Amino acid sequence: GFLARPLLYSLQWIYANVVSNYGWAIVVLTVMINIVMAPFRHYSIVNGVKMAKLSPEMRAIQERYRKVPALDPRRAEMQKEIGELYARHGMNMGTQMAVGCLPILLTMPFLIAFYRVLTVAIELRGASFLWIPDLSQKDPLFITPVLMAASMFVMQKMTPTAMDPAQARMMMIMPLVLGVMFFAAPGGLNLYWLASNLCAIVQQGITLQIVRSQDERRAQPAKTRRG
Repeated sequence: GFLARPLLYSLQWIYANVVSNYGWAIVVLTVMINIVMAPFRHYSIVNGVKMAKLSPEMRAIQERYRKVPALDPRRAEMQKEIGELYARHGMNMGTQMAVGCLPILLTMPFLIAFYRVLTVAIELRGASFLWIPDLSQKDPLFITPVLMAASMFVMQKMTPTAMDPAQARMMMIMPLVLGVMFFAAPGGLNLYWLASNLCAIVQQGITLQIVRSQDERRAQPAKTRRG
């Protein structure tokens, strides 16, 4: 609720002063929101890369203690080994858990606020955008929910993951599930999520390229010394 009112005022200002269309106003506002969130998303992506690099060692530790019961005191030894693994990579267990939730914590409040705006704002009732005659109602051609699901799939394929292959395959089903769930959602909400996903894909590509370049620069002196 506390976000819905500023979002509505921002949409009205962008509509009146920038684009004169509420659909494009949603796109512009989404880009602005993602620019503000960019440093947090950058940190989350870099953290994901680190987690993916240490995941083989993590799975090796977990495999050693796989048959140890949950309440067995030896479980504390596993946690100690995991803590030492994080420390060797310059990471902290508590921080990593919080950062892992960061993308959801950044996205969901704005998603809920946009839903509130689209359902209560009189200005958006009957506001059209390209093929959508009313942004406060579902997309009649279901193009935006399909594109939203496709963009989520691309994001997941690009995202480095510490999950095992079976879990990663299960996560690939989520875009399809959410796409079906959002078939009846307001077109403006799907437009917001699609625009947000596209911003995230662009930033993810840039951040991953920066990380690869940094890794190559760090590896170069090591090759020179071995040479």
